[in-house]
Amino acid sequence: MRKAWMDWVAKTRKKGNRGKDNSMTHREALKAAAVTWPKEKAKLIRRQKRVCKKKAVVKPPEETQCVRGDENALA
Repeated sequence: MRKAWMDWVAKTRKKGNRGKDNSMTHREALKAAAVTWPKEKAKLIRRQKRVCKKKAVVKPPEETQCVRGDENALA
């Protein structure tokens, strides 16, 4: 989560610097990002749960049975 937080601060700083002459400091970006972070964090957690659920559902491929005379067709 720490990496995601720092990425969010960087993204907020980049958005805050758009169209301005003076640049947003890291400290200002931290304050601005703290306002919107709970909503973004919830999104990230939902995404992680969805990926974990998808991994659990994936089944190994079924083995195909060779019919006599079809051995050369599979290769």
